Amino acid sequence: MHIHKLYDIYAKYTEKIKWLCITTIIICMILNYIFFIYQYSKNIKIIFFVLYHILLFSIFLNTLVGKKIIIFTKDVNIELSKIIWPSYKETCQTTGIVLLLITLTSVFVWILDGIILHAISWILTSRL
Repeated sequence: MHIHKLYDIYAKYTEKIKWLCITTIIICMILNYIFFIYQYSKNIKIIFFVLYHILLFSIFLNTLVGKKIIIFTKDVNIELSKIIWPSYKETCQTTGIVLLLITLTSVFVWILDGIILHAISWILTSRL
């Protein structure tokens, strides 16, 4: 058998085994919570909860999906580091310009509304 075929078979089965382990751990967590809710102290429950989650996430991060999530978060961090944030002065200037344009636009619409209202009232009163 060719070495690449062996590796493909190995990779396929290891991925299935990892997901089977994740499912088993989740089922164990649920069963542990259901059946042993009143039998253990809080400290032991917390220790089991933390151990289950550490084991669960360590297996999950070694699956293909987990590796893709890690690569995605690294890419997001790289892109976030490329952002050039505006300074306080630039932010204040941009905010001032936006407020000025909003004010001018609202005054223009108010005047236009008054003109249209007078035109419509003139048209309607002259017909009566």
